[in-house]
Parts: sequence; structure tokens; C-alpha cells
Amino acid sequence: MEITKKEVEKLIELKEENTLINHLGNVISRDFRIKGEISENKVKLWKQGFWNMITYPVFTFEFNTEKHLIDITDKQNPIGKIFNIVIFLPLIYFIVLQLINESELISSLTLISFVLIFIIGLIFFARKVYNFEKQNQLDKIFDLLEIEVDEKEIEKEWSFKKLITRILMYPICIGLIILAIFLFFPNEDIILGIGCLGIAGAYLFADLKIILGKKTTGNTVYNK
Repeated sequence: MEITKKEVEKLIELKEENTLINHLGNVISRDFRIKGEISENKVKLWKQGFWNMITYPVFTFEFNTEKHLIDITDKQNPIGKIFNIVIFLPLIYFIVLQLINESELISSLTLISFVLIFIIGLIFFARKVYNFEKQNQLDKIFDLLEIEVDEKEIEKEWSFKKLITRILMYPICIGLIILAIFLFFPNEDIILGIGCLGIAGAYLFADLKIILGKKTTGNTVYNK
């Protein structure tokens, strides 16, 4: 039995348009209900996550002429995109200024390398948080719709791509933890220390939870 448009529409607890103003109101009010926008052959759903109340995904369910589900895509909500620009980039700029002001070796290769690695770590962290929230919500939607996952095409948690990502990110996280220790004790720079620990800890927690929880994402069969 295939998933129909009516079944997806039933998931919506509050109908709204997918606009910047509505997402802003959603973030401010902390409304955790499932909201959605219905059009001819598409249904868009979004819901705030408890740990990720700003950069949550908007899912688009596409249907054929017979109103049967044929595809599910996602993208970050407009407030989340603005948040990344207005908050995320100035944060990096602030960190760079702090490093430059507290170091006499401004032109050193070590400082430049550290800043680049730190920025890459922040980007990977933001992406990891988004993907973690997206998969969490998608799993719950699949359960509600009783959508089956094709186990034959499940993406492996230790695929080449993910292995390379972990080879790059785990040393960065360890480096950030070590850096936090030096920031805490010799310099008493608590703000930067907490920032380093928060980034490293959140990435490792999200990644290990996915591995230990055996999360799977694969080709999906849109039927019951």
C-alpha cells in the first residue's frame, strides 16, 4: 500500500505557510507542534527539535498525479540560514581576533593552520548537528507513516566517505579538547575554553550516538 498525500497531511498539527516570518514566530514561541504547508503536489513539514530549535529542517514531500508519495527532500529553514550568517560567521571572526590579539606570532604558519582547522571544525560541527536533527525527525516521520526502509541499500556507517570524515574530525576534536585545557588553566580564558569543549563534545556525542544507536539511512520504499 503506497503512502498517499492525505496520510502526510494528517501529520500536520498546525497549517502555516513556509515563510520567514512564520519560522521566526516558531523559533520565538518555541512551538514544538508539527507545522506544514499544503500545495497541489507537495506537502512541506517542519518541527522544532528540543536541542536544535533554530536550524531545524523543512521536509518536502512530493506526490505524483495519483497523489502517491514519490520523493522526500529537505533543506534548512530560512531563519536557520540567517542564523548561520548573522551568528556563525561573526563568531568565527571574534575567535580569530582573540587569537591574533593574544599571540605575538601573528604571521606564523602555526596560527594560520590552527585558525583554518578551527573554522573547518565549526563548519563540520554545524553540518553534523543539522544532519543529526534531520535524521532524528525523519525516523519519527517514517514511524508515523509506517514507511519501510530497503535494508539492502542502507548506507554504511563506516563507508569510505564517513571514514575519511572521522579521520579528519576526531583529531580536530581531540586537539580542541587539549586546547581547552590549556585555555582554562594557564590563561583562564574560560569563554574560548568552553567554546572549544562545546564544539568537540557536541560533535563526538552526535557521531557516537549515531554509531552506537545503529542509525541507518538508505533507499526508502514509500509503501506500507
